Formats: sequence, C-alpha cells, structure tokens
Amino acid sequence: MIIKKLFQHYRIRVPKWIVSWTIFISDSIAGYIAYSIVLQAVIAKTFPNYYEQIIVWIIFQLLWNILFLINGLYKGEYIVSRMFEIETMLKVTFTIVVLYVFIDALRLVNFPINARGMARYWLIFMSIALTIRFLIRSFQKYLLRIGIGREKTIILGKNRRGLSAANFLYHHEDQGYDIVGFIKAADDPAENINTGNIPVLGEEQNIGTIIQDNEVSDIVLALEKPDHTRILSIMGQINGFPVTIKIVPDLYDVMSGLVRTQQIAGMPLIEINLENTNWYQRGLKKVFDLLLIIPFMISFLPFALLIAIAIKIESKGPILYKQVRVGKDFRKFKTIKFRSMQHNAEEETGPMWAETNDPRITKVGRFLRRFRIDEVPQFLNVLKGDMSIIGPRPERPYFVDKLSKEYPLYHRRLSVLPGISGWSQIKQSYDQNLDDIRQKLKFDFYYIENLSFGLDLKIMISTIWVMFSGQGR
Repeated sequence: MIIKKLFQHYRIRVPKWIVSWTIFISDSIAGYIAYSIVLQAVIAKTFPNYYEQIIVWIIFQLLWNILFLINGLYKGEYIVSRMFEIETMLKVTFTIVVLYVFIDALRLVNFPINARGMARYWLIFMSIALTIRFLIRSFQKYLLRIGIGREKTIILGKNRRGLSAANFLYHHEDQGYDIVGFIKAADDPAENINTGNIPVLGEEQNIGTIIQDNEVSDIVLALEKPDHTRILSIMGQINGFPVTIKIVPDLYDVMSGLVRTQQIAGMPLIEINLENTNWYQRGLKKVFDLLLIIPFMISFLPFALLIAIAIKIESKGPILYKQVRVGKDFRKFKTIKFRSMQHNAEEETGPMWAETNDPRITKVGRFLRRFRIDEVPQFLNVLKGDMSIIGPRPERPYFVDKLSKEYPLYHRRLSVLPGISGWSQIKQSYDQNLDDIRQKLKFDFYYIENLSFGLDLKIMISTIWVMFSGQGR
C-alpha cells in the first residue's frame, strides 16, 4: 500500500520536476549568453581571472533564479499560461532593471555596469529566455493534445452536475485532464443517468481503492449537495493520496477569497492540494528564516538582558517559560517564551487560555505581551528547526487531540512548520476559548493553501505593525 502510494506520488511529480529543472537550466543558459555578450568584458576589468568571472555570473544568475522562483515561474504543470508567464517575467525583470537605472542615475551606488549596459543585457537575456520558455510550454501543450501528460481525473458524482463537468473537461483536453471515470456519490439521485462511454468505477465508500487502482491524480467533486460537512468527510477518506481535489465553488467562496480558485478555460474551480508543497516551502522559506533571525538575535541580546532582569526582579521563577506544543507531522517540542505569568500559573487549573485582564499575568508580562516581545525567544525554536517565523501557531497536545476529533482535516494544519506569527494572528488576537481556535482554523487553512513568499512578507509587515503599535494582549 505504502509502496503504491510512493510510486503514484513520483509518477505524478517527476515529470513536473523535469519540466521545472529544464526551464531553470534554460534560464541559466540565456543568462550566461547575455552575460558573455554584454557584461563579462566589464567584469573582467575588476576580476581578470576567468574563474572569478564565472563565480560572478553564478551569483548574478542565482539572484534572478531565486526571484523567478519566488514569483512562481518554475512551475512544472502542463496548464501554465504562456502569456501569463511572459507577462510576469517581463514585469519582474523590468522592475529590477528600472530600479537599477534609477539608482545609477542618482549616483547612490557606484555600479561597475552602466545603465546602457544593463539595459542591453536585460534585452538579450529576456529575448532568449522567453523564446526558450515559449517553445517549452508550446511543446507541453502539443503533448497534451496528443494525449501525453494528461492528469488522470475521476468525477465524484454520477449526476447532472457530474455529466456537465465531464463534458466541459472533455472538450478542453488541452487543459490536461483525462476523464477515466465516474464514482457514484452517496447522495446521488436514484434515477439512472447515462454516462456514455465514460465508465462508472464504483461507489464512494471505495474511493481510496479506486484512486490507487487507476493511478488518479485529480478528483472533481460534483455533488448534488456540496455542503461543507460532506466535502470534509470525502477529504478525510482521500487523505494520504497524492491527489488534487477540485470543487465548483459557490459565490461566497469566490468573493471571500478564503479558497484558491483555479480557472480552467473560464470555468472556476476550487483547488485543494492535499500534498500542498512548493519550492518556497521546501527550501527557500528556511533560508529566509535564517537570514532574518541571526542578525536580529544578535542585535536583540542587550534588550534580552534587560528583560531578563525585569522578569527576575518582579516575580519568582524562571526567566524563560517552556511549554510542550505540537509541530509539523504531530512532532512534539517545547516552545520557549519570556515568562509573562506567575510561576506555575496552571498548576491547579490545568491547561487554560489567558483572559482579558488575567490576574496571573505580571506587570512586566503584560508589557511583553502587548508588544509581542514575549514571543522573541521562539527564534531559538526556529534555529532548531521546530518552527518557522511565519506559520500557524503551534497548539498544545490537549487541544490538538480535542480538535482532531472534531475536525477530520485538522491534521492539515500540521502539514507545515508552525510559526511565531501567522495569518490568523494578524486577523485575530490571542485565543481565549475553543471558539477562537475554530475561527482561526479557516485563516490557517487559507495560509496553507496560499503559502508564498509574498504572503509571508505581508504577514511579517503586519506583525511588525502590531508590535510597534502595542495591539497585542
């Protein structure tokens, strides 16, 4: 069973990885050609050694590659829009070049490359890179049209909505979906519906076996009554399989922005990837964490000493407070914070949330919590790899057990590293009861579905505003 799931995972992912790396290499080749034609002669005046010039090019090119990666320009999916990719690439690179020219014109920095040289480099780089990308993406589209690379897709719902979805996807094969069959949903109408030449693969209760036997990578939910309880139940059954779920959204879902909506030839679909990982999440996120926290911790040391003295003077007990929390993949670890309450505050009561004007909070602790300074020692948890700067807040085992029973998909919150701050923290204050945690779940799910450098940056800026404005509690 596990081996089959791994095989299916790599069968789906490997072709996309190959495309991503091919585009990455093509960008690097384009960058090297442009560098050799325009910049190398200028760089040689400062670095006469050829190998030093190569190192300069590698650094230069990696900066472009990272920028492209952050902006989602290395996706391996077959359905990537060529025009959208070209527009994004031009917008990103042109912005950087204009900024370079502006700084050079003001003589703020003495660049070795003049504005004219940088403009020529950009023009050659983009001409070659975009041409190669367009050819690669066009070849992908051609493969889809002849039936190579399509995602094996099943439709849950042998009903009129299911037939409509199947008909739409069938007439848009260049979008990469190959309908392999229907699954009869538990709430399908009793009437006999003719599915034509598309087979019915089985019943809803056997969905896991059907996914595995047919090597399915996409599931379209076309339920007669797509209420949240039904969808959560189905997602619970599918959990563990490397599949993407697509649901036709209602107007509220689209307007609220709490879900990621994908357009397939004009038809909006909610996309839920149960194995939602991307390049930024797998590698760059950790790099950015380290780049930020190391200089911050060094500069914060004098303030940490003053805070430690203040905590010790006001009340007995340790300076730091440690508490067991549940992290990624249910792994337990101890969070580290400046102690803001009386020592052993929960010794008699057991786990409980802080209240407004909670008498257990010390005067120093109230100040620390107001400006979120009590969270700063958790940068040590980030260094250890237990946490990230941005992510869903780690919860205590007691509440994780309680909420996992109530919400079948609560474990999805534990699919990413927890964070010191997060989308739910800037949308809502500290938790005071279970209802607060339930409310935060929707924000956490939104963050996981839309995880990106841009969203993390937005949360960081909002968190800094909360700290300096004293809006913590």
